[in-house]
Amino acid sequence: AFCILANGGRSVRPFLVRAMVGNSGEIIKMKQLPPAVGFVVHPEVARWIVSDALTGVVNEGTGKKAKLKRWQVFGKTGTANIASSDKMGYSDNDYIASFIAGAPADEPAVVVLVSIRKPNVELGKGYTGGTVAAPVAAKILEKTLNYLERLAGGK
Repeated sequence: AFCILANGGRSVRPFLVRAMVGNSGEIIKMKQLPPAVGFVVHPEVARWIVSDALTGVVNEGTGKKAKLKRWQVFGKTGTANIASSDKMGYSDNDYIASFIAGAPADEPAVVVLVSIRKPNVELGKGYTGGTVAAPVAAKILEKTLNYLERLAGGK
């Protein structure tokens, strides 16, 4: 669902590899992109969610640790208690911290999900998606966007 928002409301069949690139940058094999399934969210609604609501999470909300200097990140944090294996209900001390993000917000090129099961609270970094998973997502986004820029012959 998050990728649909990043794709302007259009659903696309997922794929893992688009191309194989050699060490010197030459394309060895290019895969045809799967056809779009169609719009499942109105493009204006998808654009608003990405450019306003989800960038707000990063700029002003719980996802601040995902901010990048060069690109506007959009994302959503998540924190959940893990179901208890020895009693009914959920653990009081075990969490899953997650952050799903994309960038750049004006023309999304990358989406990443970071999910950390049982973050080590004793390290002093916390246990929420915004404090534990968002910084990891930011590093992945930054490295990926820099790589894509180099591939395109940019800076």
